[in-house]
Amino acid sequence: MPPQTLGQLLSLLVLLGLPMAFCANVPPLLKHGREEPTPRSTGGSAVEELTASYWLKQARDQVAARLDRTQDTVTDGRRAKNIIMMLGDGLSITTLTAARILKGQRQGRSGEETKLAVEEFPYSGLCKTYCTNEQAPDSACTATAYLGGVKTSSGIVGQSATGEKVDSLSMWAHRSGKATGLVTTTRVTDASPAAAYAHVPRRSDELEIARQLVDEEPGRHFKVILGGGFGKFGLERRDGRDLVQNWQSAHPESCLARSLSELRGCVSSNGSMLGLFSDSHMAYHLAAHKEQPRLSEMTAVAIERLSEHPDGYFVFIEGGRIDHGHHETRVGYALDEMLEFDAAIEMALRLTDPKETLIVVTADHSHTLTMSGYAKRGTPILGMDDLQRDVNGIQYSTLNYAIGKWQSQGKNGQRESPGKTLSQTSFTPSYINGRKGVHSGEDVAVFAIGPQSHLFGGIMEQNLLPHLMGYAAGLDSGDTAFEVQRKVDTS
Repeated sequence: MPPQTLGQLLSLLVLLGLPMAFCANVPPLLKHGREEPTPRSTGGSAVEELTASYWLKQARDQVAARLDRTQDTVTDGRRAKNIIMMLGDGLSITTLTAARILKGQRQGRSGEETKLAVEEFPYSGLCKTYCTNEQAPDSACTATAYLGGVKTSSGIVGQSATGEKVDSLSMWAHRSGKATGLVTTTRVTDASPAAAYAHVPRRSDELEIARQLVDEEPGRHFKVILGGGFGKFGLERRDGRDLVQNWQSAHPESCLARSLSELRGCVSSNGSMLGLFSDSHMAYHLAAHKEQPRLSEMTAVAIERLSEHPDGYFVFIEGGRIDHGHHETRVGYALDEMLEFDAAIEMALRLTDPKETLIVVTADHSHTLTMSGYAKRGTPILGMDDLQRDVNGIQYSTLNYAIGKWQSQGKNGQRESPGKTLSQTSFTPSYINGRKGVHSGEDVAVFAIGPQSHLFGGIMEQNLLPHLMGYAAGLDSGDTAFEVQRKVDTS
């Protein structure tokens, strides 16, 4: 065979072999066209990640690594007497930025230069929000991570993916002799606050969650419970129980509040407080009646009551309806709820001493809100810069969602300028048509101030957060190995 022909043949064989080589590295397909996940190169196996022990061991190792990493640069021998965990549900980084601008514009300024309360915190980081079965998580699996220290599957509250009971920071604090409580603008039985005390395989089982809050530890020991969801304790129940009455019987010196006036009246009482200010979620601040307390007011009442306990406290405070505004793709509601959360953070800072109180602010997950284009400085954040247009010359808003209800289209299906309809409570344009806005899976911010707050810098797994807080306060986590490590490190 002539050399030229032989070379052509070899080249042909090489070309034919390339697709075969590539195909050899393509994972096999499962039924319905779903691709089999590629094996993990690091971390635990898929089976190991379903257990509580995997995440607890990982947290022990990460606490030790952070202590080792900072021992030569930061000296902080303080132990936190109190812990305040503040959660903005759905508080993406874009939401932080847009809310900051809105805050300043409401004060008559350009907005971009304004500061949120968390900008006074000396330490910040990012946390990874995925759960054991989803890249973009829900509020149940994330709550089990940041309150219980164990990642789990979507929809599960206070349990590992295999059904193991996971104790929360509230239980750790109670075992350590501290007062406990929770504050939220959602139902107190919703997924995020529920992880502070409940253990259920389905977040939707809120009637059982309500029962556990009243009957079981640590919920029945809570000194303060403030939020919405009155219906889950009575009218919606199928077991005939009046859980509010049961709670009052178990706390004879308690105070029940259904309005702001009644909450203020409870301040003079000495016992536990239960405030349920709506049958379901509390109303958005923009739509609330004057007798609905604001999140900052509930925060103040909770901190002042819990501060009476000589051995300190742990309280979970949630701005829960930021997430709901995003799900409705009404960014005006979401940003206003964020500013209500900001006011609550300011209140917490005002009422506490950073020498003895650790405050950690974070989110459970992100949302698909984006801030795009080249709008001029001072452009109304809920509006648009008239000079910003697409390739067809059509104006677009500064804030948009990837997925949502409204695409700002005309009858012909072509995109139209949203300028005529944009307002504080209107729908915000989105790119993909969906029944509602959805969560997104990028990292969320973490801010910390107070004893051991330096440990919250950098990038971390979400389930590390309660272990860092527990370490800072010397809480009894119930995990013997972690306790030994903690006692050695703080001696």
